[in-house]
Amino acid sequence: MIQSLLRSLELLEVLKERNRSFSIAELADTMNLPPSTVHRILQTFCEKKYVIRDERSHTYRLGPALIPLGKAASKGIRLQDAAKPVLAALSEQTGEDVYLIIQVGSKGLVIEKVDGPSHLKVVEEFGYEMHLHCGAIRKVLLAFQSPNFIDEYFQNIIMQDKAFPYVRPADLRAELDKIKAEGIAISRGDYVTDAIGIGAPVFNADGDICASIGIIAPELRITTPEYLANLQAQVKRYAVELSYDLGYMPRQSVMP
Repeated sequence: MIQSLLRSLELLEVLKERNRSFSIAELADTMNLPPSTVHRILQTFCEKKYVIRDERSHTYRLGPALIPLGKAASKGIRLQDAAKPVLAALSEQTGEDVYLIIQVGSKGLVIEKVDGPSHLKVVEEFGYEMHLHCGAIRKVLLAFQSPNFIDEYFQNIIMQDKAFPYVRPADLRAELDKIKAEGIAISRGDYVTDAIGIGAPVFNADGDICASIGIIAPELRITTPEYLANLQAQVKRYAVELSYDLGYMPRQSVMP
């Protein structure tokens, strides 16, 4: 009975990851199961609309009954609870203080922090707020907002005396475009002298940015371009992991 359940779940995982329709023969080959076994599982899922069958091509894909299940599951996941083990792992990998930041209006708010082992730190604590263009971890939040939000932010913050640190609007626009294209942000001394920040976006099950995670470290510890690149890769990796834990599935191109 347990083995049958595991096979059924594995079939759903195959359909989810590949993001296309499969024939019974393809599923059987992928799962290394007899076609008859795959067919029985599919029949059960089709009855409940967890899987639907295309009568013309005789192929199968995920069905609409899974949508409310996914939404219900995502609502039960609390961001901070999901983030804690991810932040701890990132801190262990990098040896630096790690932050989870969310957008609150025009500012980024620290809602979780894991301290690294070093005694030489950049002080930013739980509940600390700064404008969204301050530092890499907050800039990520700004870069993935809607165009209207970004335009209003420039008008109300960047073009006014409220802007700290001061930035040239054209330079910030270009930086935000780069962050959105690459999915990673780096800042040097934006508001803490001789500090480097690295941030990456976290997405929820609806595909919207819900937070950012990243590190802030004294520049003297980042001694080579290779080490900086490794830190970027680690931050991005754990941001992707947290997004996945929150139910986010990036769009994939449909295979022919």
